[in-house]
Amino acid sequence: MQTTVNWTNSINWVIAVTLLIVLIGQLWLIARNQSLTNGRKWIRVGLNVMLCLVLTGYFLQIQWPVAKPATHALLIADNVPSAFTNRLKDSLSIRESFTSRNFKPEYDSVTLVGQNFPVELLTQLSNARLQWIPYSGPDQLQDIRWKSMVRQGEMQHVTGRIASSKEQLLRLRFGNKTLDSSMLQKGENSFNLRFPAFTQGQSQVELVLEPNTLDTVRFFARRTQPLSVQFLLNSPDFESKTLADWLGKHGHSVQLSATLSKDISSNVSINKSAKSTGKIAPDLIVTEPTNANNVAVRKAVADGKGVLFINLTNPETDCRSINQGTGSSWQVRKTSNEATVPVGTNLTALPYRFADNLNQFMVPGYPIAVQQTNGRVGVSLLSETYPLSLSGDSATYNRVWMAVLARLSQADKNTIQTEAPIYQGIQQTIYINNPSSRYQTIRVGNDKLALTYSALNDRLAKGTSSFRESGWQTMQDSLAIYVEESTAPLRTNHIVRQFMLAHQNLDVLEAADRKAIAKLPEWGWLLLFVICFTALWIEPKLGQS
Repeated sequence: MQTTVNWTNSINWVIAVTLLIVLIGQLWLIARNQSLTNGRKWIRVGLNVMLCLVLTGYFLQIQWPVAKPATHALLIADNVPSAFTNRLKDSLSIRESFTSRNFKPEYDSVTLVGQNFPVELLTQLSNARLQWIPYSGPDQLQDIRWKSMVRQGEMQHVTGRIASSKEQLLRLRFGNKTLDSSMLQKGENSFNLRFPAFTQGQSQVELVLEPNTLDTVRFFARRTQPLSVQFLLNSPDFESKTLADWLGKHGHSVQLSATLSKDISSNVSINKSAKSTGKIAPDLIVTEPTNANNVAVRKAVADGKGVLFINLTNPETDCRSINQGTGSSWQVRKTSNEATVPVGTNLTALPYRFADNLNQFMVPGYPIAVQQTNGRVGVSLLSETYPLSLSGDSATYNRVWMAVLARLSQADKNTIQTEAPIYQGIQQTIYINNPSSRYQTIRVGNDKLALTYSALNDRLAKGTSSFRESGWQTMQDSLAIYVEESTAPLRTNHIVRQFMLAHQNLDVLEAADRKAIAKLPEWGWLLLFVICFTALWIEPKLGQS
C-alpha cells in the first residue's frame, strides 16, 4: 500500500487532523447518548468508523502494486515496406504495430523499426524499454564515419555499413580517380576504405556505387608544419636526390650531405634555414644503416627527433645495426626468395616483413614502419621509389612520402579531433590535443564553444556544440570543419542512435510479468460513500420501528 499525499503541504495536515477530530467527536456523542442500547451504540460506532475510513482512504488516494503483463508494440517508420514489417512481426511474435501517426505511448516495450520518427514522439518513450531495428533500402548507406580533420599525408579512413542488392564495387572517387574500393557481397556489408590526404585545406571525395553517388566525404587537411631534413649518406644516389627535391618543393628545408671520396664531401641546401645549416638540430635525419652509430643520428634520437633509414640491402643485418645505434628493437622475417617483391605499380620492396612490436606503427599500405623510442626511428623496406617520379606517377610518390612524414613528424599544436559527419542541430564534441595555450573558448563559425580540460591530461580539452549553421565553418582562422544540413539522409539515424544511448541505463523489462500501480476508480469511491451515508440514514429509522 502507498499513498500520493504530499505531507510537506500544510493543508493536508489540517485535513488529516480534522478527520481525526470528527471521528473522535462522533464516538464521544454516541457514548453520551443515553437513549441508545449498547447494541445500537456498537452498530452506530461501526458505521461512523466505516465512513471515516472511507473518507481517509479517499483523502490518501491509496494505491497498491499489482502484477501486470508487459505490453509490446512495433513502431514503424513511414519508409519501411509492409513486407519487411510482416517478417519482423512473425519473427518477434509482436502483434501490435503502429506508425507515428496513430501510435499512443502506452506500451512497456517498443521496438523502433526504421529511423524516420518525429523527435516529439521519441521524447514520449522515456518510460518504455526501447529496441531499434534500423532499415535501409537496397544499395543505401546504413552508417558512415570518417575523420573531420586530418594532417596532410595522414591516412583518412571511411568506414560504414551498406545493404547491397548484388555483388558490386563500392568506390571512393576523387574526380575520375579511384582512391580505394571494396567489393560488396549481396546483403549486409561493412566497409573500410582509406586513402592519404594528399591535398591541403577543404577537401571532398565521393562514395560511389555505380551509377549513384551515395555520399560526399568532406574533410579538412591541415598543412604539415615545414620540417628541417638532413640527409646523411655515404654516396649520392637517385633515391635520396629525388626525395630531397620533393621535400624542397613542398616547403621543407633540406641539407643533403654525401661523401664523394676520402676527405671529400658534398653539401647541398634547399630552402635554407637555421636548422638546415646545422646551427640547430634538424627535425628529421634521413640516412642509411651504416650510419646508425653516427653521433648526429644518436643525438637526434636522444633529443626526441625523427630518423629514417632507407637503402637497406640486408634487412636482418641492417636492423641489428640500427638497434645497436638507436636503441630500437627492429626484427624482420623473410617472406620470399626473390630479390624484390612488388607492392604496387612501379614500386618494389625487399622480401621481408616487420615483426610485431608494441611501440611500432606501420605506414598504412607500405612496408615502412616507425618505432617510438626516445625519438621516432623509421625503417623503409622499399627498394626504390624514384621510378614513380620518373614515370610521371607523382600522385603515388606523394602518397608514399606524405604518409611517411605524417608518422615521423612531431604532434602539432592545437590538433583538432572530431568524428564526421557532423550534423546541424545535433550536439557533437570537438577535442583539442596539445593546445598552445589554455584557451577557455574556441570559435566555430558563429558559435563559441566553452572548453573543459581533462583532469587526467591537461593537454586535452573538449567543447560541445549543436552547430546552428551548415556548410564549412571556420576554426582558428586557418582551419575548418564541415557541418551537414538538417536534411542530410543519415541524420535521422544519428538522432535515433542518441535516443537509444540515452535509454541504455534504464532497467531492463523482463518478458515475464512486471509490477503496475492500481487504485480504486472514482465510481468505486462514490459507491462506498453512498453505501456509508445510506446505512447511517437507515440505522436510526430501523431503531424507531
